[in-house]
Amino acid sequence: MAAETSSETKAMVVAWGAERLSHQKISDRHLEHGILLHRKTVSKRLKEEEMKRNGWTKPPKRLPAQCLPSVRTKANIRKVKKTVLKKIPNSQRKLARKLERSVGSANKIIHENLGLKLRKKTKVHHLTDVQKKQRYERGKLFIQYPRPQKIKKILTMDETWITLDDCNSEKEYYYTDHFGNPRRVAQNTHEILAEEDHGRHWNLLARDDESAKATAKYFVDKILSRMVKEDLPHLYGRAAKEVTVHFDSAKSHAAKYTQNWMKVNHPRFVPYYHWMAKSPDVAPLDYAINGILKKYLADRKATTIPGLSKVIQDVRTNFDLRIIRKSLSSWQGRVQKMLDRKGDHVEID
Repeated sequence: MAAETSSETKAMVVAWGAERLSHQKISDRHLEHGILLHRKTVSKRLKEEEMKRNGWTKPPKRLPAQCLPSVRTKANIRKVKKTVLKKIPNSQRKLARKLERSVGSANKIIHENLGLKLRKKTKVHHLTDVQKKQRYERGKLFIQYPRPQKIKKILTMDETWITLDDCNSEKEYYYTDHFGNPRRVAQNTHEILAEEDHGRHWNLLARDDESAKATAKYFVDKILSRMVKEDLPHLYGRAAKEVTVHFDSAKSHAAKYTQNWMKVNHPRFVPYYHWMAKSPDVAPLDYAINGILKKYLADRKATTIPGLSKVIQDVRTNFDLRIIRKSLSSWQGRVQKMLDRKGDHVEID
């Protein structure tokens, strides 16, 4: 057991501590006077002195139970049950706002009182070894494009099929007990092709025929020519020719017809052999914009194709540009993370 420090030694520690000497210097000065005192002991004595000076010598008293009224009343439990077991359940944050309670209270009602479990509908993005190698090799070529000094002059585009079922639809999560099964809804055949460029403009094209495909000629005539000749000058003015166009490796995008048309009409574009196939985790419109768009549409109602077009245009008009800028600013970092993982998925823990 270590010997107790004398009162004279304690006084010397406090005095030299007031001079703002380091703990090691205080220990060295004691050694000069023939007293062996470790710097950790010096630190301990100075902390004790500070606690005495500030009145922290006793631990704080625990407050007694406040006896607040319970949030988990029968009425609130009924409200929560009615909300979470419907086709489109509210999120716990939205539910808490309705009840004017905390998210933790809503969570306890769902899991403890109702005995429900949260289930999320996730899509598995499987990558083979060949795909990982291709992503890694092409990623080393592609990472030069989304650099901070170049990102303002790169226009990325993608296509997504939006159905009537995307409006007023089931969320990506649902609540169930051990025996519950997710409800499946029949899909409508009426679709709209939303071709997005830079997340700021969406060209909407109705497709009623299930057999119709977005061929290279269809893509160039209906979308690409309009984007190059109208949208680029409108968005960038005289600097339109300096903009680099990026699209993914979809068949209509990587086709020779499309690539040759771009070489003639807008040579500044990312060639298909620089873009990583099977890579929604490193494409801004896939990992951010499209998913957010579908979430917004899930809360809207539309029963006809013209109504769906109107809803999409309304969502586009009110879309927060900060989300787009944030997704673009994270682009290079995601590609670099993919390279660090040798082509593996970016979001794997």
